[in-house]
Amino acid sequence: MKNNLVLIIVLFSITTFSQQGIIFIETNYNTFSHSSLSDFQEEFKNDLSEIPLKTTDNFPANIGFTIGYEIKDSNTAIFLSYNATGGKLSYSDYSGVVRIEESLNAISFGGIYYINLSKKNNFKVGFKGFSMFSSLNIDSYSQVGDNIEQENIDFSAIDFGAGAQLNYEHSLSFLILKANIGFDLVLGRKLKFKENSEAHLINNSGQDVHTGWSGLRTGIGIAIPLK
Repeated sequence: MKNNLVLIIVLFSITTFSQQGIIFIETNYNTFSHSSLSDFQEEFKNDLSEIPLKTTDNFPANIGFTIGYEIKDSNTAIFLSYNATGGKLSYSDYSGVVRIEESLNAISFGGIYYINLSKKNNFKVGFKGFSMFSSLNIDSYSQVGDNIEQENIDFSAIDFGAGAQLNYEHSLSFLILKANIGFDLVLGRKLKFKENSEAHLINNSGQDVHTGWSGLRTGIGIAIPLK
């Protein structure tokens, strides 16, 4: 799957970079809706009710990054994005430490089609479709006296989504300042064990645990015309 993704990116890049275009880089601030993973973390807490675990992270909004290439003549662009969030339960006292960390990240690859809303082309709306390659790592650690136990498990999922965004651009002498706001709707899929793709993560009720990347998307950045 990763090799196929690399091949698609290379072939698409050869086609797009031969045309007049703009490369852009953004810093994003995004919200998420990982209710399935949040509930799963709460089950951890309930299963260890004899330990007063505290929730210190619950899959919050976070900063992400995007790089892309816009083909001006066709009002289209391709992009790669990175997002990360996570959950954490912890407790410590004189007798020891218990910590459960769930680190979640995703790389998105997709395309955008733009519709200009002004004659100056500084306002436009974009509609996008994309795939997300998600990775979840669950790291549990406990230390009671000299006894230490640690377990590390990895999961992965391929999610699909679509979104819309409003873009504003302001041209300077040799670059363009960009800002955008929008919303992505992502279909979260099963989180499969990386060591055994036939098995996947379920909760205590036997229901599938899945990602929930849907949410608000914002970004600011710069764009540089290449031709």
